[in-house]
Amino acid sequence: MKENNENIRERVLSLIESEFDSDAAFERSMGLADKTVNNWRRGRSSSYMKMLPELSRAFGVNVGEILDMPIMSSTSELSLEEVHLLHLYRKARVVPPKMRTALRETLESIINLYIDTAAEMKEEKKKKSRSKQG
Repeated sequence: MKENNENIRERVLSLIESEFDSDAAFERSMGLADKTVNNWRRGRSSSYMKMLPELSRAFGVNVGEILDMPIMSSTSELSLEEVHLLHLYRKARVVPPKMRTALRETLESIINLYIDTAAEMKEEKKKKSRSKQG
């Protein structure tokens, strides 16, 4: 359990470092007392555990990512490909949240482009088939 809390603490601190210029800037944005993050860094406090929902909102990640909860494909309705994409997304947690958003938006754009192109190609095929028949 102690090792798990240490891993969670490291993830929280990593998120702070990637998103904020300083611990003080993070503390101000979250309305925390001065030296709160310093106490987390030194292992003097684990108050971040009580703040997981607020931290997940602040960093744009879900609580499961902070906790590094495994993705259970055997109990999930997700395909293997979907599970793989989730693992990749979680692996990218070291990337600053703004860049993660850009990665997600890029993937979304590529998928939408593929869907649109595939639909256009299908429609073109139908038109050619109709013109040959007529």
